[in-house]
Amino acid sequence: MTEPLASSYDPKLYESKLYDFWLQHRLFHAEQDPSRQPYTILMPPPNVTSFLHMGHGTGYTMQDMLVRWKRMQGFNAMWLPGTDHAGIATQMMVEKSLAEAGESRQSLGRERFNGKLWEWKDKYGGMILEQFRSMGFSCDWDRLSFTLDPQLSLAVRRIFVDLFEAGLIYRGERLVNWDPVLKTALSDDELESKEIHGSLWHFKYPVEGTDGFITVATTRPETMFGDTAVAVHPDDERYQALLGRQVRLPLVGRLIPIVADSYVKSEFGTGAVKITPAHDPNDFELGKRHNLANIDIMTDAGAMNDLVPEKFRGLDRFVARKEVVRAMRELGLLDKEEAYKTTVPTSERSKEIIEPRLSKQWYVSMKSLAAPAIAAANDGTLRFHPDLWKKTYLHWLEHIQDWCISRQLWWGHRIPVWYCDQCHEHTTGMTDPSVCKHCGSSEIHQDEDVLDTWFSSWLWPLSPFGWPEKSNDLDYFYPSNALVTAPEIIFLWVARMVMVGLKVRGEVPFKDVFLTPTVCDKQGRKFSKTLGNGIDPLAVIAEHGTDAMRFTAVQLAPIGGRTRMAIEDFEAGGRFVNKLWNASRFLLGHVQPDQAIKPLNHAELDLASKWLLTELSLAAGRVDKALSTYRLNEAADQIYHLIWGGFCDWGLEAAKNTLTGTDPAAKQRVVSVLVYVLDGILRLASPVMPFVTEEIWQKLPHHPDWDRPVSLTIAAYPKEETLPQFPAEAEQWRSVQDLVAAVRSARSQAGVPPKTPLNTWVRTTSELATLFNGASADIKRLAVIDHFNAGPDLSRPGQCLVAIGRGYEAYIPADGLIDIAKEQTRLSTEVGRIEKILKGLEAKLGSASFASRAPADVLEQTKQQRDNLNMQLASLRANLDALT
Repeated sequence: MTEPLASSYDPKLYESKLYDFWLQHRLFHAEQDPSRQPYTILMPPPNVTSFLHMGHGTGYTMQDMLVRWKRMQGFNAMWLPGTDHAGIATQMMVEKSLAEAGESRQSLGRERFNGKLWEWKDKYGGMILEQFRSMGFSCDWDRLSFTLDPQLSLAVRRIFVDLFEAGLIYRGERLVNWDPVLKTALSDDELESKEIHGSLWHFKYPVEGTDGFITVATTRPETMFGDTAVAVHPDDERYQALLGRQVRLPLVGRLIPIVADSYVKSEFGTGAVKITPAHDPNDFELGKRHNLANIDIMTDAGAMNDLVPEKFRGLDRFVARKEVVRAMRELGLLDKEEAYKTTVPTSERSKEIIEPRLSKQWYVSMKSLAAPAIAAANDGTLRFHPDLWKKTYLHWLEHIQDWCISRQLWWGHRIPVWYCDQCHEHTTGMTDPSVCKHCGSSEIHQDEDVLDTWFSSWLWPLSPFGWPEKSNDLDYFYPSNALVTAPEIIFLWVARMVMVGLKVRGEVPFKDVFLTPTVCDKQGRKFSKTLGNGIDPLAVIAEHGTDAMRFTAVQLAPIGGRTRMAIEDFEAGGRFVNKLWNASRFLLGHVQPDQAIKPLNHAELDLASKWLLTELSLAAGRVDKALSTYRLNEAADQIYHLIWGGFCDWGLEAAKNTLTGTDPAAKQRVVSVLVYVLDGILRLASPVMPFVTEEIWQKLPHHPDWDRPVSLTIAAYPKEETLPQFPAEAEQWRSVQDLVAAVRSARSQAGVPPKTPLNTWVRTTSELATLFNGASADIKRLAVIDHFNAGPDLSRPGQCLVAIGRGYEAYIPADGLIDIAKEQTRLSTEVGRIEKILKGLEAKLGSASFASRAPADVLEQTKQQRDNLNMQLASLRANLDALT
């Protein structure tokens, strides 16, 4: 029995109910099935402590849209959900909470602190997943994974041991990016750049054995305690006489050499620079070339240590900077200070300025892993959407540095290495050792550090499916089809997954990488907490519903680049959802309870019906093409135009007379067409608007030409080639639509009220005249026309309005309809305005400079603008002439 739809759509009444219905029927779960082709997407695991933001709202909706589309196409679709333990982020939150209670991780000890971390994870970790459910995400929740789960931890240990035994993991002492707040090393990819207004100080260093000085320029005076040389360019004539001499380091008294190195830029500052190998990456490399000592003068908290003069010990590095400048000034060794703008690296998490610091850390040797990943992109095995990201990916891999994988944290996978207190060798393996494998001593202790969070995340295509054990799931679902993620983690995550996938499986972990656009405000600024310009998707959902939020987010997000959003944009999504609901309600109001819908009978269909069926078929093809090329916003646009313009504005309008008429056979035919088309529309829209489409579809009577499973989410997705098309008849109806639209436009521009009946004569070809006269009942009703006639020999009546279209001129007698003098004035003014614009466009297009420099698309747009204005001008002049 056909149930009526409520008078208005209230998302809160349906969304939870429908999601529970989907879960109850396990519609999102996928098992191995050799008879079906798998389609797999890996959810980028959000931090376990995250809350939903607009980046999730857009990016994850796009993933869900693809998975739902493929599921409806018959693929064994599986979207793997999960969360990341997020070592730094989670530990920061827990330590902050402890500090508020007067505790610290050190006071608790490692075991109790880890207990607090797990409590935090259990309390807050599922929050974002619940929010994902509220958005209708069709994840395979039976496969929910967490990067610290036992199975995933086993995989982390396996890859560590394998790479270690292959000589690709090693421990080395080198300069790292040190976060003094989090007290851990960070990789280059975990940094942000920040521009600051600082100073450039010029210090005089006394040259030993002379009364002279060499002046060095520095932005970091506090590091001078670690200076082990002064460097100049070998070709700098100013310092040739000083090469090989020594200077006495002020405040310290240590003698250090003056060396020549081509790294030095003669134009920077004085052309002489202080060299601090333990606190600057470039100085570190220069120090290796000249065998200079490395003197680390800071603690892990960024304070001066015991290797500096006593009066500076314990001072924060930035306090020490001021004190060093003051001391040098008092000694008469500050030559000058000048304002200097520079860029410094900061921690992505703590926002603290990074301190380059010499430290022993664990590294992965990356060059041999990168080579196959480079080849995969170059030979097209791995594809990027948009393709411009391929260049970025390749540039990073071609210049890759070894990966620092150790972090001085307690939350994460502890490094599986044990150090021997006797022979000082180290041991690793898949099980915890009780003795040193080198000397047999039981005096061993495990490394205190944990692995970089990304060292577990890079295994995401493997570990949730059972690797390193033999796994049928892995054989079936690997490689996945598409990775949909943000471009910010193309290095941190995407490239690393490709490398480890190729290393372990000999095959890329996914075939397509779709980089989502960056979500910004209307001014083009990326959403951020600092600016306070973000949009809370949960607030949007509360106001407009999930479907409105999903549809708007996708429609506004072109492939690549940036998408600009404002909270007001989602009102349009809400109106669109309501439009679909109201149109469906109108149709269902004309379907009798228990009415059996008849199959389509092509021989009995009128022009409007054939056009509407053709529009459905063409739209299905366009949507499929857009989704196949990851142009999801274009798919949303096609769905929008089909529903609003095709079904509502034309399909239902053309059918109203029949629906409300007294001919039961005609009504049955029209209802069959409209139910068929609406069913197809709901299928097309289901991946982006799953809730409202499901609720309507469940109320829609079964059309015998469509399948009818338990849920719309697994109904067959429309295919252009299997849907009826009537190209010739559709084109005829488009001519009718063009005429109706032209008459409506002429009425509107002349200020004639919409309900005022018009008389209309159309001069056209015999072929079009036959069409128009045959469709005159529809034309008269849709354009509100009283008397209508079309023919090739019709003369233009006296003063009239003119509507010019494809192969015809329509005349609307104006006498008694409008103020003719007023309309003549309006037309004359409009002619003058357009002539002025056209003159400017012609001048621009006639300019050799513009023609040679303008991009091809801009040139084409300008030509189209000129051509459109010329058509408008012709119509205006024809109207002006017709009113004379």
